[in-house]
Amino acid sequence: MNVVRHRDTMFGFPEPRFMPCAACGASVARDATEFHACDDERRLDYLVLQHRAEVAAFDVQLSRYLDSPQGRFAAWDAERAR
Repeated sequence: MNVVRHRDTMFGFPEPRFMPCAACGASVARDATEFHACDDERRLDYLVLQHRAEVAAFDVQLSRYLDSPQGRFAAWDAERAR
């Protein structure tokens, strides 16, 4: 069995032309990575996406706290102190 090997392939798959930016997740052409500038809003969205489980857990924890007697008092006290 003859196997043909190509320089631009790994495990039989060609290398993709585009790769995600490590900082913002944008699809960037391999030959244009040095010219790519991350958009601040996209970077923030990408960070939130990476931490979505933690964000969801925080929402649940905050809701539980605000439903507790201590949380209700803290919310009442914060509103009164305005």
